[in-house]
Amino acid sequence: MATSTALKYVEDNRGKLISYLQKLVRDYPEGEASLQAHLVERFTELGCQVHVEKLLPTTVQLEKEFALPETIDMIPRTHIIGQIKGTGGGRSLMLITHPDGDPIKTEGWVKPPHEGTIENGKMYGWGVADDLAGIAMMIGAVEAILTTGIKPRGDVYLMSACAKRNAWGIAALLRLGYRADAAIYVHPAESELGLREIKTLTSGLLKFRITVKGRLPPKTEFVQTTFQHLGVNSIDKAIKIILSLYDLNDKRNKRVNYVPLTDSVGRSTNLLISHFQAGNMGNLTDIPTKCTIAGSITFPPPDDIDTVKNEVEIHLESHYQADSYLRENKPQIEWIQGTQGVEIPLNHPIVEITMRALEAETGEKPFSNPLYSKSDLRTPVLISGIPNVGIGPKAGDLATTGGCDEWVDLDDYIRATKVLVRIITEWCA
Repeated sequence: MATSTALKYVEDNRGKLISYLQKLVRDYPEGEASLQAHLVERFTELGCQVHVEKLLPTTVQLEKEFALPETIDMIPRTHIIGQIKGTGGGRSLMLITHPDGDPIKTEGWVKPPHEGTIENGKMYGWGVADDLAGIAMMIGAVEAILTTGIKPRGDVYLMSACAKRNAWGIAALLRLGYRADAAIYVHPAESELGLREIKTLTSGLLKFRITVKGRLPPKTEFVQTTFQHLGVNSIDKAIKIILSLYDLNDKRNKRVNYVPLTDSVGRSTNLLISHFQAGNMGNLTDIPTKCTIAGSITFPPPDDIDTVKNEVEIHLESHYQADSYLRENKPQIEWIQGTQGVEIPLNHPIVEITMRALEAETGEKPFSNPLYSKSDLRTPVLISGIPNVGIGPKAGDLATTGGCDEWVDLDDYIRATKVLVRIITEWCA
């Protein structure tokens, strides 16, 4: 009965909840710090004990994760967490969101990026789906529960932790000792499937770069094409390295079989060469003495990130040993960024409660989408062993994945807020 009262509160305050999301979109140009300052006030109004942590990303202790400095914003980032104390004896729950998007770049947008324009049941705006909707849902659900007099027995945590550009805010707050029996990552997904899906797993991801050096021929003539065979073309060597890496990819795919991924896309691990740079278009008669190739590898949760790195390095060493030039002029692989994959079993109680809540609001049983890599779903599991499930309303054209006119479906946004109400009241009862 108490849950139904909170659900009715959400429905009765639909306009208020939509207006609040619109406010977040309109205020976003003021910046990440301003948004976090607002959330400190909002969390306090809800009755939270609020902790604010401001630090450099490089001070955060990680687990099975790394990044080169070039991928990190070397500025202090602000992360906040609010705690609503339960009455005692119940399970605790952590609601996780992030306040930060990439630097605002609205080229190509047709819709006004900072007005929260509503058309055909969708709200458009920079960051509305990544992750302003998650923040608004989290606050709306907790407000509905507390305003209608529901008193959870377990503690409820509200987290707004910077995540983009390797801020590692979730890890930073967890390292301070905040713990919960389970977590919900409140974030619309890029898939545009909305509440039809949940996240219970994320593949691991490695990004790498290999620089191959060549050698000029022992001639001084201007045009080197005639005697290029006397030098070493870095492009030729790089192509052979690429083919060797693809051979490793094929071998891994024959050996690694992770059923959710294999059933979905036909393979469980993959390697992509996505960058190739060498030479000079202004001079097409010189041997390129430097070639850079770069790419990424995804691997399923059972694979260990360090084992995968080691396998690649051993394979490359074998290739170099078989080439007389590379044996003496070994290209070094740089690991640019890496994250470990994780999985939460479908029969875990928090997953079962989440799926029941989704089915109650949508009339459709959701499925676990296995196609995500490097999701923030991973961090509570890796740092603190906290099982974490990702949910969010239907959304699309996320700016941080190259889209324009980012949007959130408002009916799904309200339904997702109700889903959170159901999860909190059942899990923390």
